[in-house]
Amino acid sequence: MQLESAPESLSLKDFLASVKGVLADAYAETYWVRAEISEMRENANGNCYLVLVDKGSSERLIEAKVSAIIWQNIYKLMKPFFFAETQRTLCPGMKVLVAVSLTFHEVYGMQLVIRDIDPSFTIGDMARKRQETINQLKKDGVWDMNRQVEFPVPARHIAVISSGTAAGYGDFCDQLLADGNRFGFAPKLFPAVMQGDQTARSIINALDKIYEEIDRFDVVVIIRGGGATTDMAAFDEYNLACNVANFPLPILTGIGHDRDESVVDMVAAIRCKTPTAVAAFLVETMMELEAELNTVSTQIIRAIHQRLSDEEHEVEHLSHALASVCRLAIQSANQWVEMCGVRLSSALHTRLMEESHRLEMMEKSLSLVSPEAILKKGYSLTMCGGKVVSSVSSLREGDVITTYLRDGNIQSVINKCEENEEGDDL
Repeated sequence: MQLESAPESLSLKDFLASVKGVLADAYAETYWVRAEISEMRENANGNCYLVLVDKGSSERLIEAKVSAIIWQNIYKLMKPFFFAETQRTLCPGMKVLVAVSLTFHEVYGMQLVIRDIDPSFTIGDMARKRQETINQLKKDGVWDMNRQVEFPVPARHIAVISSGTAAGYGDFCDQLLADGNRFGFAPKLFPAVMQGDQTARSIINALDKIYEEIDRFDVVVIIRGGGATTDMAAFDEYNLACNVANFPLPILTGIGHDRDESVVDMVAAIRCKTPTAVAAFLVETMMELEAELNTVSTQIIRAIHQRLSDEEHEVEHLSHALASVCRLAIQSANQWVEMCGVRLSSALHTRLMEESHRLEMMEKSLSLVSPEAILKKGYSLTMCGGKVVSSVSSLREGDVITTYLRDGNIQSVINKCEENEEGDDL
């Protein structure tokens, strides 16, 4: 299609120059703008270049985006001022309230020039996010869980989460293993990124690895040296804090900022200021245990000595008591034996007297029935072969018998033996 005559036109430069003039007139003032830093870099000249975004209420979808710059003469004042107020340096992901003016360049396009910043807005946003994390942890019921895990004593096997090249890790090991490691500490490093966007994920991965061999360790230590204050934001993230709060071993933190207490510090079992302070705490715990054991040992030794002394006194007392009892028993036994001797002597004398009297009576009785007494009464005694003849049936013809009379004896020879009818001998 061919036009009959060319329409009135402007060069791109003139058109953009016109836009620049309109924008300069319409937005001549300075405006306070809320935004999030998406990108940020400093160049050699000291200027700071940023990309500001607005994600709206979703916090995910970018709804607006613009380039911005902080000129060197303003940035050199703004940077220390912001740090002094917030203890943070400007970094991607941070929400800011900045005073800006609008500039438009025919080549570089539209850009915001940042002329001032309100630190209280950033502090409020960080505090809000931090408080949201704390509230969610409490709502989930995990806020106090790691602090409720019993701290083992002794705690010698230590899982350490740190950057292996960090000075803080070296300081921790030097302090822990000083004095020839007389307490036998056994630290094992689980390397993790401790600064930047990957900090939280890296520490969580290290916790997962420790969990796979959890029976080998007594405690977990998360340490980080001084570093940039901006990196502290990672330790306020919900996912990292939740993993620390849920971990079944007590966790000690030494993240290296005295003035800042991160959410991870809050949920950990024990919070120390620095890596060296964590090591000092572990050493002090062992020293306290050693002192307690020494005290108990001393008490046991004293108790043993006291018991031995008490037993010696008791044995000595019992020995004296036994000797006294034995003396009394021997004395009593001697008295009993003496009394028994007296009684036995008396009884024996009485018995001898009684037996002597009985013998006299028997002697008198026997003397009355003795052969001599009988013979004196006119009786005779006949014997044959040394035996008394009491029956005719015991004699035979030809037996020699001796008859004893009062005044002599007669020997006879049996010629004939007869028995009377009644069976009496004749």
